Amino acid sequence: MQRRLLFLWSRAADLAIDGILGVVWFTVLVSLIPTGIGLIPVFGVGILLLWVVVRLAEGIRFVERRRAEALHGVIITPPPAGRRSANTGFAGWLGQVFLDTFSPALWKGLLHNLLSLVLGSVFWVLLQTAVELLVGAQRGAADVIPPGFLSVVTGVLALAVLVAYTYGAGLLDRELSRVLLGASRTAALEERVDVLQGARQGAVDAAATERQRIERDLHDGVQPRLVSVAMTLGMARAKLDSDPEGARALLDEAHRETKESITDLRHLARGIHPAVLADRGLDAALSAVAEHCTVPTTVRVDLPTRPSKETEAMLYFAVSEALTNVSKHSRASGCSVSVTQTEAGVRAVVFDNGVGGAATGRGGGVGLSGMSDRVRAAGGTLTVESPTGGPTILTVEAPCAF
Repeated sequence: MQRRLLFLWSRAADLAIDGILGVVWFTVLVSLIPTGIGLIPVFGVGILLLWVVVRLAEGIRFVERRRAEALHGVIITPPPAGRRSANTGFAGWLGQVFLDTFSPALWKGLLHNLLSLVLGSVFWVLLQTAVELLVGAQRGAADVIPPGFLSVVTGVLALAVLVAYTYGAGLLDRELSRVLLGASRTAALEERVDVLQGARQGAVDAAATERQRIERDLHDGVQPRLVSVAMTLGMARAKLDSDPEGARALLDEAHRETKESITDLRHLARGIHPAVLADRGLDAALSAVAEHCTVPTTVRVDLPTRPSKETEAMLYFAVSEALTNVSKHSRASGCSVSVTQTEAGVRAVVFDNGVGGAATGRGGGVGLSGMSDRVRAAGGTLTVESPTGGPTILTVEAPCAF
């Protein structure tokens, strides 16, 4: 019973706000859009006004989505970005203003404002009617004439209609918010397909990069050492009878080369998946990486539970690569690593006060490109803020990490 009353009160509050905000939103937008179009011939003033309308409409849709999420307990995914202008510069800006002005998202939002206005206005009318009838019935309660009884019945019926309308209109408003303020099912599926395709391509690229790294490390490191060990052992065998002391020295050299090869193989295996990460978790693993960074680095891992193995590995290698870049290129005097939980998953931030200039994608380094591929393969996002002169802030977002 208590939950039903709470549900009813939340719907009543939503409809009451609809009646107020709906009038404001709809009146403002309906007034500004024709005005902006009409003022286009006046030195282009209307174009600037339309740009203001587009930005205002985006803000209104954002507010309405958050209000619907708070009152209805639903998650509304914003629709994907609309068409982009093919031009650049001022012509591109003009084209984008017109594309945004006549985009489906703006007009669907305007329709939502209109329907909210209607639903809210009806609610206020019914509420006023019920209150007037009940107050009138109370004043006539002392009378014994039939009209007093009729007023009581009418007031109760009006209240019942108000409750029924609040329940039904509240549900309708929730569905309208989903349909008109959020992404359509088709658009959501298309966006999901794009995300999965990006993750798949990221996995392919990351695997190719990792394979090339292993091949390079084997070819440049372990393989030459093992060849040298084989040659040294061959020379030692040839001298075993004629020069035992020389053979002993060669065996010692082969033994030393073998131990160094084992060390190289351990480093290679650690690059695939470090044992400390599996045994002691992300905090210990990142602290070990930070100790080898040439820039003084602090590490803070604040997670209530351990993320999934895939997420831990992705964060470890992303932060490791970031700290490698800090050591090589940043010329920083200080660096910090912070890993915290978010509503969507987990976030890792690497900050350094160096010279900046880092970039991902085209124009970025191989390390950052490989890092971006690995993060994308895990369904995460990588952003780099690195203006010339610094500082550099690298952020990795990993969804559904726990």
